[in-house]
Amino acid sequence: MAGAQRGYLGSYRLVRQLAASQTCQIWEAIRDTDDARVAIKQLHKRYAADKGQIATLQHEYEVGQKLDHPSVCRAFEYNVYRGTPFIVMEFMSPRSMKQMIRDQHENLAWLIPDVMRHAAEGLGYFHQRGWLHRDVKPDNFLIGNEGEVKLIDYSIAQKQKRGLSKLLFGRSKVQGTRSYMSPEQIRGESLDPRADIYSFGCTMFELIARRLPYTGVSAEDLFNKHLKATIPSMIAINDNVTPQFNALIAKTMAKQRQERPKSMEEFVEELGNIRIFHNRPRKPDTDSE
Repeated sequence: MAGAQRGYLGSYRLVRQLAASQTCQIWEAIRDTDDARVAIKQLHKRYAADKGQIATLQHEYEVGQKLDHPSVCRAFEYNVYRGTPFIVMEFMSPRSMKQMIRDQHENLAWLIPDVMRHAAEGLGYFHQRGWLHRDVKPDNFLIGNEGEVKLIDYSIAQKQKRGLSKLLFGRSKVQGTRSYMSPEQIRGESLDPRADIYSFGCTMFELIARRLPYTGVSAEDLFNKHLKATIPSMIAINDNVTPQFNALIAKTMAKQRQERPKSMEEFVEELGNIRIFHNRPRKPDTDSE
């Protein structure tokens, strides 16, 4: 337990590890001062002095500490305890949308309309605050038992470039997750919210179809499909999907950004005027045996 003494990280009591990556651990924790339940993201010991990883963690705090929306994860604190850098964030169910797709889709299918709307509203708020997420995917939405959503992971979030800044510093470093990257993100072009909207479309496709819209035998093959392949139909996979919803998701995944919704607010408005399913899945009866 890097940096932790007797189950503590500073004034936070570590309850259980929720997730881990190559560079970080995420813990459920209790804050001593008020017994609040929070999530802590701390660097592994071997990365605790890595300037690049420290800068990424600080960046995630700087983005998250100014956010205030029910569908976006807020960061409360950046600190270092006995050489271990960490940030403190809102606690949320550790189940990601990816896990929902992979493990419990049938029992949770009734949540999809609410999950989709909350996820879209959260990403829209993120854009309103002037940020591009650049890594929108099912892993980065946490899902509660009643369809609550938290957008997470701002490690490669980028401030939207406007005006002269957009002209002078238009190119973007190619970052993101290959299965969800927009054509302009793949090309390293200047990005705007419509890049995230494309990734959101890929994410919603996977939520409904339970498979990625594109796969490839190599990174180059996968990128070429994002750039050139016909947008797949969800109806061919799930005949409960309405043509109107299939068309909306296809619109978000348009190859040319100008053909996508201009904003997540536009997406939410269009979503509110159509049905996702011909027959909405029902909530399981938990009282029956």
